[in-house]
Amino acid sequence: MGLLGTIIGGVLGWGFGGPLGAIIGGAIGSNIGEDMGGVAPHPGVGAGPRPGFGGGYPGRGGPRPHFYDPVQAQRAFLTAVISLAAKVAKADGRVTAAEVRRFDAFLASNLGMPAAERRMAARIFNQARDSDIPAEDFARQIRQILGHQPARMRDLVSLLASVAMADGGLQHAEERLIRSISRELGLSSRDYDEAMAMFNPTANLDAAYATLGVAPAATDAEVKKAYRKLAKEYHPDVLASKGMSDDFTKFAEDKMKAINQAYAAVEKARGM
Repeated sequence: MGLLGTIIGGVLGWGFGGPLGAIIGGAIGSNIGEDMGGVAPHPGVGAGPRPGFGGGYPGRGGPRPHFYDPVQAQRAFLTAVISLAAKVAKADGRVTAAEVRRFDAFLASNLGMPAAERRMAARIFNQARDSDIPAEDFARQIRQILGHQPARMRDLVSLLASVAMADGGLQHAEERLIRSISRELGLSSRDYDEAMAMFNPTANLDAAYATLGVAPAATDAEVKKAYRKLAKEYHPDVLASKGMSDDFTKFAEDKMKAINQAYAAVEKARGM
């Protein structure tokens, strides 16, 4: 059973309240009999507060977890990607059918998500799209759940940009919202530039350095150390322990490809 399958089953564990919990609760409550794939809904589904959701959306920020749970973090990360993608798609005031189709295609091709789970993702997407909860509230909660992991926050920004760019470019309203989300994730302007550099890591040397997360003034030893750290960071086992599930394998492969290209460009420029 995939991550969304466990969400359908209500297997959410502790502390998944706040805005993300409210979106999941609404998604499970809508068309609950459809596409369940034989998974029984949580006994709390149907009416009133749902166990594991903290009774709905209690306000900005949501509850702070007492300890770090990698599986819980994976579920939260995936839910945040879907919910924030819906908000970015609506950044210009409306979500078109073409944008919905592109997001479904993104889930299928980039995350390898089967049809049944994509239908659940669509319910989460629609719930977030129609909710009056600000995107920044989702960002603040995922930052709380994942803790101090700037790499995962940058990955979230890159994923949102990937979805937004599916139509061939990043619109001004989309970029403005993604920047706002980035700030609420605790990222700096440099972090944002690093997250975006993976889309064209060899555009120039500045982009290559940004992809590696080092300044142009870094020593050769510092560049090599940064590269080795990133190569380790995007190993599947490390990603799973830090909140990114197997669903994001292709993204990790694309990220590692960008890192390798950037490192090769810096190596050549420096004669390393």
